[in-house]
Amino acid sequence: MHQSGGENVLVSGLVSAMTESLRVLGVGKQQYQQIAVQPSPNPPLAAGDVQGVIERIQQDYQQAYFVTGVIDDSIYDQGCTFVDPTVQFSGLDLWKRNLQLLVPFLIKPRIELMSISSVGPNSQGAEQIQAEWTLDTVISLPWRPRVSILGSTIYTLNSDANKVVRHVESWSVSAWQALLQIVTPGPRQ
Repeated sequence: MHQSGGENVLVSGLVSAMTESLRVLGVGKQQYQQIAVQPSPNPPLAAGDVQGVIERIQQDYQQAYFVTGVIDDSIYDQGCTFVDPTVQFSGLDLWKRNLQLLVPFLIKPRIELMSISSVGPNSQGAEQIQAEWTLDTVISLPWRPRVSILGSTIYTLNSDANKVVRHVESWSVSAWQALLQIVTPGPRQ
């Protein structure tokens, strides 16, 4: 798996520039406004209820949160740090906004949770959960590129509020390979 953390400054710069361009153009603004005002229907979990967090994350995958932005806010710290091989930033609200920039370009996106489990505490004693997943979608560009990624996400919880404070993805492809998928023509239909 390719680790996160902006290993490639050029790729990170390109992704940031594309994201900001879409934001300036107002792409996904209406979708973001709709999900931003939806409060979580779920009550907060008790401290130490790791199994409860796992169940809520499973529900998020059932709602395809990676490609819809529909996420259970009650299990995320508002300042959660999100990291993937192309970008890193903090804030649940910013994650939702960034995702809504992409949603209009996804054709039949599919995210499938393959496994999820507690992996115990990290070196600082924070509980961690690991999910393995696949993402497959076609991008709404004239050449219809297909993006297909096998990924893993480590969710790190804070101990006092039992909320996700880090959401770190690793992918089966490098950041550069992921960008190449976007510029490679997809199969003709």
